[in-house]
Amino acid sequence: MISKREKPTVNASSMADIAFLLLIFFLVSTRISTEKGFAMSLPPKKEQQTSPTPALDRDVLRISLNSENKILFKSDEIGTVAEVEERVKTHLMNYNKDEKYSQNPQKAVVVLSSQRQTDYNFYIQVLDKIKAGYHKARADFLTKKLGVKYTPLEVIDFAQQKTQEEKELYQLLQKEFPINILEQKN
Repeated sequence: MISKREKPTVNASSMADIAFLLLIFFLVSTRISTEKGFAMSLPPKKEQQTSPTPALDRDVLRISLNSENKILFKSDEIGTVAEVEERVKTHLMNYNKDEKYSQNPQKAVVVLSSQRQTDYNFYIQVLDKIKAGYHKARADFLTKKLGVKYTPLEVIDFAQQKTQEEKELYQLLQKEFPINILEQKN
């Protein structure tokens, strides 16, 4: 006579508890990266809405990026990424000398427009050059005004406002050279 043996079974109730605990552990300990794109500091929200003053055409430097990663200045002059920084600096530091560029830095605006098919890395390169042009113009302004040589990197560090002097220089730069970059998508 063949005896029927019971097949051994594993108690699965504790397995569900272990799986649940592991799931909670991984959910709590996993760092989900949400950092995409690039950081831009926005101006503080104003309580009162003021209508923007209309800009003259000469106060606006238009930089257009097309789908073939080519740059157009003022919609008709073809340029390169290397030229962007110097064009922005010239536009800002014009002080009403040349009618093609802005009257003064407070009124100057840089408009960066791009097509939907523009390469992201190319767009970021051009945006970095625009900001570098602003920092270079700010450094030249401080050098001329104070008689002390400033570099663009020092000007960038003023934004941290570690000392009272840096805070005052930063406020001066914000007043004399506001960064006015308008981004448009076509």
